Amino acid sequence: MEHPCAQFGHRRGDNMTDQPWYCVRQRAGPLVKECRAIRPRLSKYDTPYERREKNMILYPNRDSSVCRSNVDRLELRLALFGNEGRIYTLTFADEPARFADCRKLWRAYLRKLQRKRGQGFDYIYLIEGQHGDHRYHIHFAARDSDFDKADIRRLWTYGTVDDEPLILHDMDTYRRTAKYWCKEANDGVRLPVGAHTWVPSMSITAQLPEPEIFRSDTGAINIPPGVRVSGKSQTENSFGAYNYAWYIEAEK
Repeated sequence: MEHPCAQFGHRRGDNMTDQPWYCVRQRAGPLVKECRAIRPRLSKYDTPYERREKNMILYPNRDSSVCRSNVDRLELRLALFGNEGRIYTLTFADEPARFADCRKLWRAYLRKLQRKRGQGFDYIYLIEGQHGDHRYHIHFAARDSDFDKADIRRLWTYGTVDDEPLILHDMDTYRRTAKYWCKEANDGVRLPVGAHTWVPSMSITAQLPEPEIFRSDTGAINIPPGVRVSGKSQTENSFGAYNYAWYIEAEK
């Protein structure tokens, strides 16, 4: 997915002080991510130095995009669980022989949960099988308000269940879990090439607001007082500038 700011840019020699800042703000539950950019345009006539300097603006080293990577997209969907998300790890007493068998058991379990609740619900799941002891297991995010932990354990009849809150402490972020869930690549053996690394319910994806895209005469991004945790980064040179900030609102 192309970064929303990527359509904008300026040519070398333009006065950056006269350029509008093109801004993208993405909200997801209590998480707010925003970038403001004056982005250069690449040219086939760029020298290696010019290309390197421009890429510092176009591709910042830090996690500075609103919705560019797989981690970004998962982070936003996890944030929609707000302060009541919980992560469950489902393991197997008798490990399935194939990825397809593991996914079949997950789908059977998902139907049990839907029958228990009497309707659909928000979830994200991930099947892993490469790290640790290389046994298949499933990570599963759901809301505390949708299920009691005892029900999650009782309905999983294939092995054991561990759980922990999605947010572990005041300085924790949704990005921590998103990075952890995106650490494995499809190897073609344990995890088939082309298989989704993580899968959200349609209901949780439908809740993600469209990004707000606007122009401003300033690159400053204001973080409101009283947020639980926040961060900023900035990259600037003679070709452009890229400012990024994020914060998670305190529990209301």
